[in-house]
Amino acid sequence: MRSVFRTTLTALALALLPAQALAATLQPGFPSTAPETVAQAQAELPTPQPQKAGRPEAQALSASDSSCSKVLPRLKALAKSGKADQLAQQGKTKAACISSAAPHKPSAVKAAALADDRTPLSLPDWCYDLSDGDGTWYFDRFHACAIETWIVDVRDIRTQELLGQLYYQADEYVYAQRDISTWGHQLSILLYDGWGQISGTTVKGDATCVGDCTLPASAVDFPEQPVTLSSMPWGEALPTTTATAAGATGTARTTIYYEFNNPSWAVGTGLFGIPVPMDVRCDNAVPGVSSVGCVFPDYAPTDVVSLSGSSPNYARHVRDAQASGLPGAYPDGQPLYRLTDATLRDRNGNTACPQFASGGYPRPTGYSCDEYPFRSTWQGAYTGSLPQPQPYPGRTFDWCQITALPIGSTGPDGWSACMIPAAENSSAGSLLNVFYTDNRVIEKDAFRVWIVD
Repeated sequence: MRSVFRTTLTALALALLPAQALAATLQPGFPSTAPETVAQAQAELPTPQPQKAGRPEAQALSASDSSCSKVLPRLKALAKSGKADQLAQQGKTKAACISSAAPHKPSAVKAAALADDRTPLSLPDWCYDLSDGDGTWYFDRFHACAIETWIVDVRDIRTQELLGQLYYQADEYVYAQRDISTWGHQLSILLYDGWGQISGTTVKGDATCVGDCTLPASAVDFPEQPVTLSSMPWGEALPTTTATAAGATGTARTTIYYEFNNPSWAVGTGLFGIPVPMDVRCDNAVPGVSSVGCVFPDYAPTDVVSLSGSSPNYARHVRDAQASGLPGAYPDGQPLYRLTDATLRDRNGNTACPQFASGGYPRPTGYSCDEYPFRSTWQGAYTGSLPQPQPYPGRTFDWCQITALPIGSTGPDGWSACMIPAAENSSAGSLLNVFYTDNRVIEKDAFRVWIVD
């Protein structure tokens, strides 16, 4: 079962595509939910940047801390008590500990094409581009990664003399999928330098998952492997969410722990690891979708729309609305928040775009009324003004063919309306729903819209 999960999950991880293009891309094992023409158009759009999540502290899983600041005092105590001499008589003459190395710009390691279950995935290129090797996590809607450099010191247990060192790069990668209830967490060890008495060193690991998840032993694979300049030992965990009921959401975090060992060591490093600093959220709560999928909810996805695409007037309206001060602009605008209640969505639409028969704006032939912020957001024309009893005033633009609204209004409060070709309006609405589905944007999830040339 573990290999089946991994084969499916890696289709996304290997693609390394912008989140908004996922459903529009034909991947083995993942049916497309958008026309191929949409996929071709989306592939040409720029990619929103990953988000920075910081660096959490390492955690020791064993009772004894493996950091060198804690190990050295224990070695001195062993030497003073005479136990170090006893261990040396048994061939255990060394001890190992771990400390952070000076940040080392990571090497971009491209794993070979997947030949079997024991080949690690390559990290996204942006992991290497953004990382300075200091353990900072970066993430988008479906991928998270951190690269950190460490040193293993090997010391004589009697004299504490430094006998050797291993310099290694730890690459961590967590990846999720929009329609699978399992996600992946991988850790690879890349030895990039070393000296002294380090031959025979191995590494192995384990993993934990806390929150709304299960992680049986069969879903963890981090066997003992040699640590050499020509190898890349690694391990993975494949947790599964327990939030599978209709409407359910659940969050979880994983940690991969690993330890170095050597036959000549009296004291090994013990299990330690770095917790992932952001939640994975899995849900069965996307309107119109019955499958479970997982995302990083702290990342607000971005709908990228081109002025030269299939709906240029729609893109122009959103651009002008954002330029007038309304929320939702990428990268720094206040985000929009999805609204899924059908009654409130209709109220938003009727407030911004009342029908002509009900005293609203006349529709030119072939045109329909487009509103921003979208009716499917909490910033819509009606819900955006709550709890005040009357909606904020609307605005329009000189090319929008609406005379009943003021032109030139600015500021973050309110909404805009514009007449655009009906076919564009319908297409843009369909693509917005694809964006919601692809990125599992559920009730009150934040997102932005990026208008590009």
